[in-house]
Amino acid sequence: MRYGILADVHGKPEALHKALRLLHGVDRILFLGDVPGYRDTEGLPECLQALADEGALGVRGNCDAYVLSHRRPPEIAPALWDYYADWPESIKEEGLLFVHGGPRDPIHERVDGEHAAWADFCIFDFDICFHGHEHRVTAFAYSDDGDVATVALPESGFYTLEANRRYIIGVGSVGKPKDDCRGSVILFDQGKRLLRVERFSIE
Repeated sequence: MRYGILADVHGKPEALHKALRLLHGVDRILFLGDVPGYRDTEGLPECLQALADEGALGVRGNCDAYVLSHRRPPEIAPALWDYYADWPESIKEEGLLFVHGGPRDPIHERVDGEHAAWADFCIFDFDICFHGHEHRVTAFAYSDDGDVATVALPESGFYTLEANRRYIIGVGSVGKPKDDCRGSVILFDQGKRLLRVERFSIE
């Protein structure tokens, strides 16, 4: 399975369209939460429609949870709202875990260092966890001896995830990156365990 993984659009439809073009040809698109801006609906209808048109599977982020706790905005069609409201807090399949925050709290957790990653590895059973929320591309690897190490993912080319290690991967942000002036998406070939970070201008 070839995955295209992205997160944290925050109401930026132009950036989202650029990101989705980078995912052309994947088998499945996973969106890891936070379609709207910070507690507003600017750009929300356009972004939701773009994700729905691509058949993206989504999980809820903290901003999504806030918007979905209110009534449907009139500018969002009922069918599109239903698509959005059906997003779960997490998706797990074939050893892969997809969340917005982290394994311990799928919506709000921040996996912001090795200590947080270690706690997740110790408590939860997954091979690779992909998450958003941090707005940074990050990676932590867990070895059989219990050691957790930060992994520097390359800015170009593919990175091979070792078969005897478990990983937590932060996919960065489409609309509001904090680690770069460019947005990011992740391409992941599960069969080959190959991962690639793609960057793009959000201007």
